[in-house]
Amino acid sequence: MSTTGRKRLSRLESQIQTRERLIEAARGLFLVRGFSGTSLREIAEEAGYSQGAFYSNFPSKEAVLLELLTRQIALQDDHLAVIVDKEGCSADEILAEIEAWLQELVKDRDLSILSIEFQLHALRSQTFAESYARVWQEHLQRGAVLLTRLFERFGKALPAPPDQLVAGIMAMSNGLLVQESVMPTHRIATTVTLFVRAVIHAGAERA
Repeated sequence: MSTTGRKRLSRLESQIQTRERLIEAARGLFLVRGFSGTSLREIAEEAGYSQGAFYSNFPSKEAVLLELLTRQIALQDDHLAVIVDKEGCSADEILAEIEAWLQELVKDRDLSILSIEFQLHALRSQTFAESYARVWQEHLQRGAVLLTRLFERFGKALPAPPDQLVAGIMAMSNGLLVQESVMPTHRIATTVTLFVRAVIHAGAERA
């Protein structure tokens, strides 16, 4: 059989492929069984590899969970930055886009489940809690920069330090996310956007 049409993966490409398959396998199992209900061996088997292959890419099961957390937050930050910095849009149009994006985001039940898994494991594991706090702090700092830019689009001054405001928005979002997981009301996007609008209108006009 001819293999001329099949590209042979380089060592680096093979390593990347293995890593990605392990991450996807772990993600699927965490969604179904939860983090504590999934073993390292099950992740390796689901991805089609040995436990040795797992340890060649990750030092622990927690490391995979941290990778999922980091990726999820990075995607959200990048998407929000695109909206906030969009040219040719009024500030009100930007807020409307943020609300529409949030509405689509919270429809993703997998996202809600993983978000809760992150928080639960941070409560149970001191080592993961430290990593979780570090990633979350970086997320908060990026959010503070984006909120400052949003206020600038409105021509308003921040009524409080941006990191405090973003911390409040994040706490509200997480609390609503947990609430929505058991009592769906589909109000996260509307509530969060309403809070942001109120904070913006509370700001003084920039000189």
